[in-house]
Amino acid sequence: MNLFAACKSNPPCRIYVTQSSDDGKQAFPPPADQFRPLQSVFRRRLLTGVGAASLLAVGANFGGATSFLLGFLPEAARSLKLDAVYPVGGYSRYIDTNEGFEFVYPESWLGDQTLLYRAAGKAERSLDPPPLGGGVGRRRNVNEPAVAFGPPGSTGELNVSVIVSPVPIDFS
Repeated sequence: MNLFAACKSNPPCRIYVTQSSDDGKQAFPPPADQFRPLQSVFRRRLLTGVGAASLLAVGANFGGATSFLLGFLPEAARSLKLDAVYPVGGYSRYIDTNEGFEFVYPESWLGDQTLLYRAAGKAERSLDPPPLGGGVGRRRNVNEPAVAFGPPGSTGELNVSVIVSPVPIDFS
């Protein structure tokens, strides 16, 4: 391969790459042959990118892709409890292993934010000392729901909630 430059007095300088054959004629390899070594690299990168994007879309339920795929085998998805993560057939599952209950609710329903804020307040640790009166004026044994779900924008008349309370030993 001979390399020569044909520069004129005015920049830019042009560099030409040529290949000469035995008979003195210049021959350029076709572009397909020039880029053949890169073909497998491009194909591998394309497949890797498409595969990674597909896994991300399925894992994130992008556009409801995972819910759609799980809808083909709803019983298998429910037996594996995948409906706790992805809605299946229009329903989601709530599981509380600490209290020992689970239930299914419509996927469009939202969790009660008041309960969320109360739970966050209980979990929050304060640097203030406890009150001297032992919390006089505060009700300690309030039966409030452990979790509640309802349709968005409703008044709360239609909902599903779970109140956890101890069961007496003589309960039959």
